[in-house]
Amino acid sequence: MDIATLIGIGAAFLLIIISIVIGGSPGAFINIPSLLITVGGGLAAGLAGYPLGEFINGLKAILKAINPGISNPIETIDFLTDIAKKARKEGILALESDIDSFYAKDPFLGDIMRMLIDGLEIEEIKSTAESSMTQIEQKLSTEVGVWEALADLFPAFGMIGTLIGLIQMLQNLSDPSALGPGMAVAMITTLYGAILANTLCIPVSKKLKYYKDLKMLFLEAYLLTAEAIEKGLNPNILRQKLAGLFGVELKEG
Repeated sequence: MDIATLIGIGAAFLLIIISIVIGGSPGAFINIPSLLITVGGGLAAGLAGYPLGEFINGLKAILKAINPGISNPIETIDFLTDIAKKARKEGILALESDIDSFYAKDPFLGDIMRMLIDGLEIEEIKSTAESSMTQIEQKLSTEVGVWEALADLFPAFGMIGTLIGLIQMLQNLSDPSALGPGMAVAMITTLYGAILANTLCIPVSKKLKYYKDLKMLFLEAYLLTAEAIEKGLNPNILRQKLAGLFGVELKEG
């Protein structure tokens, strides 16, 4: 679990709430028309930009920002190196007994190892794997894109709400009782848009992009391992290549 995501977003909202409460009249910051314009409008416009299924999956991807389900790179390097050591010592067919653990680690890794064990040429394995990688990257990029779009749309609809509120005020200058509600919509919609974008959407999109890039590195590592096994590369050399791929330092031994 990525506790930093929860702490960061939670702390940002909490600090804003505390500031509002300390300033008095927290009820003044609750405005239903402003919520409808900013939140409803932003979500509706976001939906218009994506197919329904992809948009919903994009919203659900916030859970990946909290619990990405990605292994530690160093642990993965050790895991892949052990696979290469076994293959070099006992032969590629000896990996058949571990196929379930490969799929448990990552279905992508399991598919690659299955093809390798079945005797497919490495070029054919790479071609199939790269096609799958393209599809995976596209899916993850869409999830990032949904949150990036919302980060733009919420402030935009906040500004629309501001304009609506100002127009209502200008139309009712002769009626002092109408100035307050109009001013509330004008100011609060902008506030809602800024809060949603900067405390939720932008952090989530950045975290999802980080994990998307890391996920692609894992897929490259799996393919690199299969290629190293097929070519009979020294496992220690593979280990160093994987360390360079992830940009981590490994302890000797």
